[in-house]
Amino acid sequence: MRKIVLALLLMLPMIAGAQTKIKETAVPRSVLLALERTYESYKVRTWYQAPGQYVAELVIDGQNGRAYFTAGGDWQYSTFPVKEEECPTMMNTYFVNNYPGYRVKSIEYVEEMNGDNYYRMIIARKGIGEEDCEMLFDTRGKLMKSTAPNPEAVKRDYYSQNNPDADEKKVNEKTGTEKTKGKRRPAPKVDEPEEEPFVPSQKIAEMFEKAFGKRKKAGPEWVLRNGEYAVAYFTNAQKVEMEAVYQIADDSHLMTGKTLAKERYNNSILKYIEEKFSGEKYKIEKMVVYEYDSKFRDPSDGKKPKPYTYVVVSQKVKGSKDRKFTRLEFNSNGQFRNLLAQPLDERDVQ
Repeated sequence: MRKIVLALLLMLPMIAGAQTKIKETAVPRSVLLALERTYESYKVRTWYQAPGQYVAELVIDGQNGRAYFTAGGDWQYSTFPVKEEECPTMMNTYFVNNYPGYRVKSIEYVEEMNGDNYYRMIIARKGIGEEDCEMLFDTRGKLMKSTAPNPEAVKRDYYSQNNPDADEKKVNEKTGTEKTKGKRRPAPKVDEPEEEPFVPSQKIAEMFEKAFGKRKKAGPEWVLRNGEYAVAYFTNAQKVEMEAVYQIADDSHLMTGKTLAKERYNNSILKYIEEKFSGEKYKIEKMVVYEYDSKFRDPSDGKKPKPYTYVVVSQKVKGSKDRKFTRLEFNSNGQFRNLLAQPLDERDVQ
């Protein structure tokens, strides 16, 4: 039975496209009774009919969802949309660590007729027209099933695309260290031009000086972030490390970041981190609060976004001097909202 339901889940995109909206009077009584037996309290918003299937778009305990029934009146499964921050940390961490360059398109919590519950995550490579991939996780966040590409291949491909000189460097190093009669041949010396520092547009530079020039003590150091943002790292008159972020596309000020002193760390965030890293040794490298420019408005709703906090947590790698870093985002209330796979830019803790 479980294999049947999993197969049906894989067909969801196709089934959704074939659904037709119908009135409740057109729904068989056996299906209506099956819904009553499945949930004690609910409110149906819309009924849909698909080949051999009826779908109820409903609200249960204030949560939107969909319940799927056979034409004969048997409940198959129900799905409920879920936000990333509501998912198990293990699940989010698996995606972040194994699928750089991908985005989460949707997440659903699935309730099966046999009592098995799990999460269904749909991901796709960033870009237009990329194929959707499905991953199923149990309620603890452990991967059960996946149609996504091999994680190691994804990471190798992502690394190669974002470090085009790395493979060539490895080849050169290998060629230069081949053994000949017991001696190492020195690697050929190549004169590499020094990388020029990033320089923002004149308009952005002028905007920065007008807003922060009189208030800064040191800086700025300009950095290109993700090819989209010009970021000025500087220290203000109170010796606080600051960031001013500008959108390159329209030469506009997006937001300002302020690195918090340890005594000003958000207690809700500290509590969250303490619980998630319970029993592990860790160090909070930095906590930065970002506040959007007063003129900036979110294109989706026309409102000014609320501030958010970005935190970097480091841990020692067993058997190595290296440290691994976990990057987390929290909303204005100190609630976790996202994990980040990559550093923000070259100035971020590596």
